Amino acid sequence: MKKFKESQVSPVEQITKVYTPLNIAEETNVSGFAFTKRLAKKAGITKKDISRSFFEGPRAFKYADLASKMESDSAGGSTVGENSITIWIDSSHANAASEAGYIWMYFGLDKRVKLNGYSNGFPAGATINWDLNQIDDWLEDNIETDLWDEIALVTDSNDGVKIDRVRIKHSGQTILDWTCNLWLDGSTLEEYGKIVLTGKILEHKLNQIDNLWVPQIHWAAREIGKTDGRKYGSTGAWCSEFASWCLQKAMWETPGGNIGSQPMEDYFSGIGRMYTHDQLLDGDYRLVAGDYIRFEWASGGHHSGIFIEYVDDPNSPTDDTTVRTIEGNASSTVKVTTRKFQDVLSVGNCQ
Repeated sequence: MKKFKESQVSPVEQITKVYTPLNIAEETNVSGFAFTKRLAKKAGITKKDISRSFFEGPRAFKYADLASKMESDSAGGSTVGENSITIWIDSSHANAASEAGYIWMYFGLDKRVKLNGYSNGFPAGATINWDLNQIDDWLEDNIETDLWDEIALVTDSNDGVKIDRVRIKHSGQTILDWTCNLWLDGSTLEEYGKIVLTGKILEHKLNQIDNLWVPQIHWAAREIGKTDGRKYGSTGAWCSEFASWCLQKAMWETPGGNIGSQPMEDYFSGIGRMYTHDQLLDGDYRLVAGDYIRFEWASGGHHSGIFIEYVDDPNSPTDDTTVRTIEGNASSTVKVTTRKFQDVLSVGNCQ
């Protein structure tokens, strides 16, 4: 008999969000665990002590060592941002509702969360939210980062429910929003006792980069929502390690391990493919999809990302020119975001 690792959540009206700053300088050497509710409990930080200024200020970074210890003790990445699942139940079919007490949300084959229904089960026309941040300790202890790619909905009830739409958010990133119109029914003669979401999760992530063929961008997009820098070779801040990991997937021989952005710049300089901020503004170089970007913020600190596309006209670059990037350790996760040329220190040509 299979032994499962299980947890459970009940429906909620309001979903909690764990705030993390967008710009986390690599010099802080802080992992996402510095911002979790779990660290606050361990450090004795009360809710009234935590504000936006706390997360963006130096006080948060004094817990870097504790965050690192928590990271090493956890199987999964930090539970930050919004982590939730929302299901919309069909309102038109006569049998769309279900009196089942719960359905299962599987991560891989042997880890699952019981999504409890209301007292009357799963009513027709209902929109039901489950806040996964309520089980943050369980997620961090049990859910390896790649299991967020391997999610399925399963029922063992003979009273099926017709699901119109399902949405999943992981560390603030929407990794699935699918209008499926499918039955979830565990009856003996029914085909669908499970709905496997793996393919649709990948499809949703790739849509965020417009399905670009560029390999490093493709590999980066597959990681959207993930928070565990150890996968990319880091035990602290992991923006440059993530960028290098993606480029290595595309057969670039970029540095590995705990590196930071300076070795990345040195690598591109050494092969004659590094361009400066001024060269971008002068028009001596135009970014190409998949290029490496090194950032330096006026407030201090460095960061790395991968260029996707220009938002503004590339023919008249200024410090206000905006581009889309995909980055690791932005708000402690992998996400698509926008940046301005004023923050670009150098770029590496990856054409």
